[in-house]
Amino acid sequence: MNTRGCLVSGAIALGSSLILGLWVPTLAQPSPQQFEELATQIDQLREQGNMQAAISLAERFVTLVENTLGPNHTFLAASLNQLAKLHVDQGNYAAALPLYQRALAIYERAGGSDQLEVAATLNNLANLYRAQGNHDAALPVFQRALAIAEKTRGLNHPEVAIILNNMALLYTEQKKTAAALPLYQRALRIVESTLGEKSPYVATTLNNLAGLYRQQKNYAAALPLYQRALQIRQQTLPPGHPDIAASLNNLATLYFDQRNYAAALPLYQRTLAIAESRLGHNHPNTALALSNLAAVYWQQGNLTQTLALLQNVQEVEEKNLSENLIVGSEDYKRNYLATFQDSTNAILTLHLQHLPRHPEATALALTTILRRKGRLLDFFSQNQARLQRQLAAPDQAKLEQLTKLRTAIAKLVFASAAPAAFSQLQQLETQASQLEAELSLRSASFRELTQPVTIAAVQRLIPANAALLEFIRYRPYDLRTQNFGEPRYGVYVLRPRGQPLGKDLGTAAEIDAQVRQSRFRLADPRLPKVEVQQAAQALAEQVITPIRPWLGNATHLLIAPDGELNTIPFQALVDAQGRYLVESYLITLLTSGRELLRFQSRSVTANTPLIIADPSFDRSFGNASSSTMHSLDWRSLTFTPLPGTAEEAQALRALLPQAQVLLQAAATETAVKAANSPKILHLATHGFFLASSGNKGILENPLLRSGLVLAASNARQSGSEGDDGFLTALEVTSMNLSGTELVVLSACDTGRGEVVNGEGVYGLRRAFTLAGARSQVSTLWKVDDRVTRDMMIAFYQNLHRGMGRTEALRQVQLQRLKEESPYYWAAFVSSGDWSPLALP
Repeated sequence: MNTRGCLVSGAIALGSSLILGLWVPTLAQPSPQQFEELATQIDQLREQGNMQAAISLAERFVTLVENTLGPNHTFLAASLNQLAKLHVDQGNYAAALPLYQRALAIYERAGGSDQLEVAATLNNLANLYRAQGNHDAALPVFQRALAIAEKTRGLNHPEVAIILNNMALLYTEQKKTAAALPLYQRALRIVESTLGEKSPYVATTLNNLAGLYRQQKNYAAALPLYQRALQIRQQTLPPGHPDIAASLNNLATLYFDQRNYAAALPLYQRTLAIAESRLGHNHPNTALALSNLAAVYWQQGNLTQTLALLQNVQEVEEKNLSENLIVGSEDYKRNYLATFQDSTNAILTLHLQHLPRHPEATALALTTILRRKGRLLDFFSQNQARLQRQLAAPDQAKLEQLTKLRTAIAKLVFASAAPAAFSQLQQLETQASQLEAELSLRSASFRELTQPVTIAAVQRLIPANAALLEFIRYRPYDLRTQNFGEPRYGVYVLRPRGQPLGKDLGTAAEIDAQVRQSRFRLADPRLPKVEVQQAAQALAEQVITPIRPWLGNATHLLIAPDGELNTIPFQALVDAQGRYLVESYLITLLTSGRELLRFQSRSVTANTPLIIADPSFDRSFGNASSSTMHSLDWRSLTFTPLPGTAEEAQALRALLPQAQVLLQAAATETAVKAANSPKILHLATHGFFLASSGNKGILENPLLRSGLVLAASNARQSGSEGDDGFLTALEVTSMNLSGTELVVLSACDTGRGEVVNGEGVYGLRRAFTLAGARSQVSTLWKVDDRVTRDMMIAFYQNLHRGMGRTEALRQVQLQRLKEESPYYWAAFVSSGDWSPLALP
């Protein structure tokens, strides 16, 4: 059940994968006949398409078996498998995952890891991972299932063929056709020789093999296989069976690829009818059927019908997103969200390229952006503090264990580059992902974050003098090639009243090149001011000038960048009159307009402000091991003192008399991590960001490649609490900043990180938001120590005068821009809540 593709990429769909479900109790049962009858009744309800009744009965059946036979009986595992399969049929992967995992644990405890029931459950679990787009997790599970099945059943058993088929389907989805083809061919030989040429399993293997040929554009080879699979299914399955819909869908897709839209249309229509009647309107495969039908109408020029169908697609996918984001680690959630990228691109293309003035198309596009862009950041940032407050004691212990694991991961990164360390790192990351998944599933807080975002809800929170600028990087769907093209940028403008407006801005290649050129010039104080302004004006002409008329009388821009636009200070762009944008606008950065909804909920009571400054980088821990050295490039890195930060801290002490101030040897990593929701957290020290090498390795996680440098960093030693002087962004995510109103990162490079399209920058800014901070001030490049000191003092003085957080920074920048290069003032950016702070 491939739900990844919008339009035509989901040819292998609607029940085409085989789920190996063994339903033969092997031990004596108190009432075996009753159990068998109930199991059969559940299967009959499923075959009839009465899924809700089947699920309800299966849930009662699980309870009956557990109460009768106990929690460790293999028959309970079988009933859990059956219930999980029903949830998978409905696209409710979140409900299915723990059932499969529990069934697997029961089987392994009862009979060891090499029994056939274990193979069956592993196969089902791997198929679930595949359906979720988690291919990395699926492959080793399939491989283990295959090894067990071959050992217990022999090399030519139908159940071996089932696993081969599903592994091949996984490879096909990964476009690894060379790996998939021999598996399909072997599976087909097995099922034809053991089950006969009319077996439904033969049809499934034919269907999937045809999909591989279609992927290779070998349409002549694919067509007879699709036709034969459809014929077998129509002869052996009841009318309206989901597998018949799969064959109809895939045959239609083959015709679509050949531009025979007249032949594809009725087949897609039949597919949709079966999907809605048998699987329900909200099933992922119904969304796929709607998408494929929309593609035909689009190619035929019926844009009205295309829009209506894509509106349905978006609603169905939103329901599935809401249900399935409650499970799994952040990596899993990111992979799952990525499976909807094609439909996002299609919706944006329809509006920006074909219906730019159509109000419904505009609304659909912006709604899709608001619901998907920054979704993970919004989800986790809202949930972190709730987890810390609401979890039961056992789960609180798991949360603490996760924090320790993240610390251990960060320390290992800076301790050794040996292969053994990489292996240990992988083990720790696996443990951390498992804990994330458990906490995600067990916390009711996650389920509170699934209400669909609407334009109206966001619009109500835009101030009267403001405009939301929602930038988006997308890949346009090309009707000619039937594929997605090179990335482009678009932008949507939403005012407090009126309809949203959207515009395509041009190719990402051109805009990104100008971003890099502008950033390079802005960050170089040696360049003539006129040269810097010319580059900034050229970028403004690409991304601001085209929508300037839509801004009207707005004086506050809420800018949600995407892609490389996350790395540029918009306040330093120059308009046609030669004025910096900061002279005309108050500019606040957001990850997405949906972030405005988070600002509605007030933070818990905050504690005393905390100021960390002027760390003693060369301090050594008294009990540290002198043999522990940093790995990779860290051996050669040293950090020079920042005397201006000590003066900065002393000046801030006068402005924040209640603040706790930690300097020199006291400015440690441990002290920062121990902070408990300080109202203001001010960190005046070096920041760091390491660019990715492009290879998977010990620094693959971008949150391990950015952080802050604290006391003892030059000593390269760990104290008794694992304090090595490097506070990574990954460790920051486990801090409790749920009451923190403002984090000021008064350091170089604290706003940098790895750009992830649709999710902002993976670095310190993201980490502090995840930890709960409502707003931040950070820097995009290295800034002079004493200039920073003066700007920070003036910034806090403005806060004391009652200015909002963003306005306080803007006024400092306005004071400096007439005299100095943008290098000195433009690096500082304000993100998040812009409202005033109540300071003593």
